[in-house]
Amino acid sequence: MSDSTVDSARARSGRPVKASEGRIAQPGRVTIRDVARAAGVSRQTVTRAINDMSEISEETRQRVMATVEELGYRPNRFAIDLSRQRTHSVGLIVGTFRNPYYAQLADAFVSELRSRDWQVVVGTADQGEAEAVRSMASQADAIIGYFLEPPAKFAPAARGVPIVQLEERATMPGVHSVELDFQAGITNLVTALRAKGARRFAMIDSSRPASHGTAVGSPRRHLFEQAVGAPCLVVEEPETIAGGVDGLRKLLAQDPRIDTVLAFNDLMAMGAVQGAHTLGVDVPGKVRIVGIDGISLGEAISPTLTTLSLETQAVAAAAASILGELFATEPMPSASITRTVTPVVLWRESA
Repeated sequence: MSDSTVDSARARSGRPVKASEGRIAQPGRVTIRDVARAAGVSRQTVTRAINDMSEISEETRQRVMATVEELGYRPNRFAIDLSRQRTHSVGLIVGTFRNPYYAQLADAFVSELRSRDWQVVVGTADQGEAEAVRSMASQADAIIGYFLEPPAKFAPAARGVPIVQLEERATMPGVHSVELDFQAGITNLVTALRAKGARRFAMIDSSRPASHGTAVGSPRRHLFEQAVGAPCLVVEEPETIAGGVDGLRKLLAQDPRIDTVLAFNDLMAMGAVQGAHTLGVDVPGKVRIVGIDGISLGEAISPTLTTLSLETQAVAAAAASILGELFATEPMPSASITRTVTPVVLWRESA
C-alpha cells in the first residue's frame, strides 16, 4: 500500500500524522473505501475479510485485516447486522443512578430504542467519561450520553463510533447532539411565575465545579438571572435532598422576604420543600419552590413539586431520530446533527 493512501485514511480517522510527514490530520471516520484503497483490493474483498467469508485467500484476508487495524477502521455494524438479519445496539451513558432523573431518562431510552428493535446497553460514567466511552464503543454501534467534559476529552475514545451528546449542542465532527433549550424553558417559567405574583427570586445552585468554561455558577443559574433581569440571591449546595434543605435555610436566613426559589434539580427542590416544613414556612403561600428535571417522584411529596420538565421521552425520540439518519447512510456522516427540545413547566402544588 502507498504511504499517501495510508496517510489520507489516517487523516479521515482523526489519527495524527507524524510531524515528520509535514501536515496535521483532519478528524473524520475511516471508511471501507479507505481500507480497500490502502490494501489494494475491492470494497467487496474488504467486506469478505471482515466478515470471515469465503472466496478470498488467507494471505489477502491477513493483509486486509492488518490494514483495518493500522487505519483504526470500524465497520458500520448496522449495515453488517442488516445483512445478517440481526439487530444492532446503542450504548447509553448517564452520570449516576443515584439521581432518579437518570433512571427515568434510561427508561425513556429503553422504551424508545426497543420500539425500533434496537438493543440497549446502559452504563454510568462513574469511572470517568473517556473510559466509559471506550468501554461502550467496544459493544455498541452508537453512544448516547450526558457528558460534563467537552467532547474533545471523551470523543477520541470512541474510535469512530458516533456519539449523541445530550443537553448541550455539539460542534465536533462525529459528535451529534440533542440540545435542551433552557433559555426558552427558563424564560417561560419566570414569565409564568411573575404572572402568579412572584417578585423576589432566589436559587439553590449546584456546587459542582463549573464545566465548559463557565466562570461562576451553572449555565442554569446564568439563564435564570437573565430571565429575572437581575442578579439573584444564590447559594451553592450538593445536588441532593440534603443540599436542598440546607440551601433553603441559608437563603431565608439571608433574606426572609424571598417568595420564589428555583433549585438546580428536582432532588434539591424536594429537599427545599422538606426544609420549609421544618422551618414552618408555607409552600406555596410564603415561598414558591420549583425544581428542574420533571421526575415523577415529585408527585410523592406534599405539596407536589412544580418542575421544569426536561421531557425525557422527547429527548429519547430526538436522539433515536439522529441515529436513524446516521445508520441509514454509508459512510456515516461526520458533520454534527442537532435536534432541539424545549423544557416544559409541569405545574403542580409547590408554585
